[in-house]
Amino acid sequence: MSPKKKVHHDNDDNSVDSNFDEEMPTIHSCGSLDALEAAINKSSSEHGSVAPKYDAAAIRAEFKTYQATLPKPDELLQQQHSFAVLRMLMDAGKVEAPRFLKYKEEGGIKPHHALCMLLLSEYEAGKKLTKRSFVYSKVVKILSFGCLYNQLNNPADFIRDQFYRVAHAVPTSTVTPEVLRKKIRNKGLPVPNYFLDPEDEKQFPPHIALLVILQDGEKESRKFDRVISRILFALFAIVSLLLRITLEVIGGAGAIWGGAEVVKLRTADNAELWRWLSISVGILCYLRFITLNLPQKEDEGDILGAAGPWSLRLPVRLRAVCDHPFHYFVRALPPSCPKKKSLESKSN
Repeated sequence: MSPKKKVHHDNDDNSVDSNFDEEMPTIHSCGSLDALEAAINKSSSEHGSVAPKYDAAAIRAEFKTYQATLPKPDELLQQQHSFAVLRMLMDAGKVEAPRFLKYKEEGGIKPHHALCMLLLSEYEAGKKLTKRSFVYSKVVKILSFGCLYNQLNNPADFIRDQFYRVAHAVPTSTVTPEVLRKKIRNKGLPVPNYFLDPEDEKQFPPHIALLVILQDGEKESRKFDRVISRILFALFAIVSLLLRITLEVIGGAGAIWGGAEVVKLRTADNAELWRWLSISVGILCYLRFITLNLPQKEDEGDILGAAGPWSLRLPVRLRAVCDHPFHYFVRALPPSCPKKKSLESKSN
């Protein structure tokens, strides 16, 4: 009789085996938006509630019933109202809360499921981000040698941009936020801010992202496109940039020139030497300035707020633009868009 083999149970969460990531259907593999909608509706019905089919169209239709009770999109992002506060506002307005703000026993669904369903529907439809001026885009590309791109200042565009980068990794089945984050990270992709762990300071709730997307194009979001606001903030950013160059670059060179005179190191005989020393220090200060201020891919969803500058209160927004004026105009990441594979598969 052969001896029994010992079975070793690996309880190490950091081992390769324990982190095995089973493939799940996505919109770019064998999955589909219909599959996600079916999974969400099935999950809702399992909790004893019978409700009409819930899909992207239903989410948008439902939005019209409570739209008037919502704060403005920038207020939603800045204050990040909890679902309880939003329900209180809707109760005060005597309107029914949407299903993504309801409990399970009420037929509710998870906000991140509703958000994925809505954004995947836009992804499948090929909805693109708001286009900026062609001339401005060309100027940015020429001046940056193709390394920088237009900044996104509309929160809804920012939310879509982050999602489109990871859409091909989003499972078309109902998963927990933890699994969703794992799927995205295992593809080597950055997790969108609204899918981050709630303990992360850069996170904002998925129900807020969903409401901002729904408000996009409505009257409450028109302030993002006001010309006067753009001009004023652009002027503020330009002045901030010039002041920083004056202080951090010209000021460094001037400090060497003036300091040498104060301590009587610079005389008429060696003025030319100190002039070149000042210029050399100025060049070093300029290189430091570029290193500190040039936009990087890792800056997304951080330096100018979780969803762009409008997600910050005005005083904080002014401080952020003052600290990082370059970032108000340009970014290191190219704008994302729905991938052709998804669009082709839909047409087939």
